[in-house]
Amino acid sequence: MKRLRIITLIAVISGFVSLACLPSIAETAKTSKTSKVDALFQKFLKELNQLEEKYPSDQHAFFQLRNTVNGMFQEAKSASSAPGDSQQSFQASLSRLAPGADPQSGIDLYVTCKNLRDQPLRQELQRIISHQYPVGYQQAQDIIFTKLDNHDGEVECVYTGRKIHTNSEPPATDMNVEHSWPQSQGATGDAKCDLHHLFPTDSHANNIRGSFPFGKVDRPTWEEGGSKFDGGTFEIRSEQKGNTARALFYFSIRYGKQIPNDEEAVLRQWAKEDPPDAGEKDRNDRIENFQHNRNPFIDHPEYADQIADF
Repeated sequence: MKRLRIITLIAVISGFVSLACLPSIAETAKTSKTSKVDALFQKFLKELNQLEEKYPSDQHAFFQLRNTVNGMFQEAKSASSAPGDSQQSFQASLSRLAPGADPQSGIDLYVTCKNLRDQPLRQELQRIISHQYPVGYQQAQDIIFTKLDNHDGEVECVYTGRKIHTNSEPPATDMNVEHSWPQSQGATGDAKCDLHHLFPTDSHANNIRGSFPFGKVDRPTWEEGGSKFDGGTFEIRSEQKGNTARALFYFSIRYGKQIPNDEEAVLRQWAKEDPPDAGEKDRNDRIENFQHNRNPFIDHPEYADQIADF
C-alpha cells in the first residue's frame, strides 16, 4: 500500500507538471487538427490505467484520481479553446471519467441528453456509451470472478444466490458467465465481452435459461433461489430483476438491438420494482474502470421512461 501511495503521488505530480506545460501548447492546439491537450490527457490516462492494472485492489483511489485530473484538464481545455468552440468532442473523450452526475467531479456526462426523448435520446446515449475499450472475453471472465463480482473471496450466482469461494475463474461446470443478451441473438464481437450485461451464474441455471426470453412464470418446471422457468420463459429472482432489465436497456442502445415487445414490457416493470441500489451503482463504477464506459440506465433510471421503444 505504501508503494501504491508513492506511485499514485508520482502520477498526480506528473499531471500537474503536464498542466504546467499547457500554456505553451494552447495556441498550437487551436489550429491543430488533433489537440495536443487531448493527446497529453490520453497519455496520462494510459499511464494511470497501467498503474491500476498493477494495483487493482485500489480501484476507488484511482477513480477519484481520474476525477481530479479530469477537472484540471477540463479547465485547461477551456482555456486553450477559442471563444465559442464546441467542447463536444472533448466531452466524449472523457466518458470514462464522468460518473453520471457526480457533484464532486463537476461534470455531467449526460448534459447533452437534457430534454431529449425517444430517438434523439437513443442516439445521444449511444454516442456517449460507445467510447468503450473491449477487454476481451477471457479477460472479462477473469475480471468477473476475481475482481468485479468477487467480494472477499466469494462470488454469488445472480439467478440462484448460490455462492462459491474462489480467487480465480472456476470450472465452467460449476459456475460460469451469463450473457444476459444471448450470444445467439447478437452478443458477438465486442458485445460478447461487454461487462455491463455479463454476470456470474450457476452453470446449471445458466443452461436452463439458455437463450429464452425473460418474463413472468406462473407454472414453473424448474425453480431455484427465486428464479423460475416454464419451458419457454425465464423469470429472474427479485433482487436481480432490475439489474438485468437495465443491462438489456443498455445493450439495446449500445449495439442497436431491439427487445421484443412482450419482453420489454416485463423488463420495464422489473426496472421499476427493483431500482438501482448501492451495489449496482458500485458495479457500474467498477466496470467503468475496466472498459471505460457506463450504463446510463443505472445513472439515470428515468431515461427508460423517456424512450418509448427499445
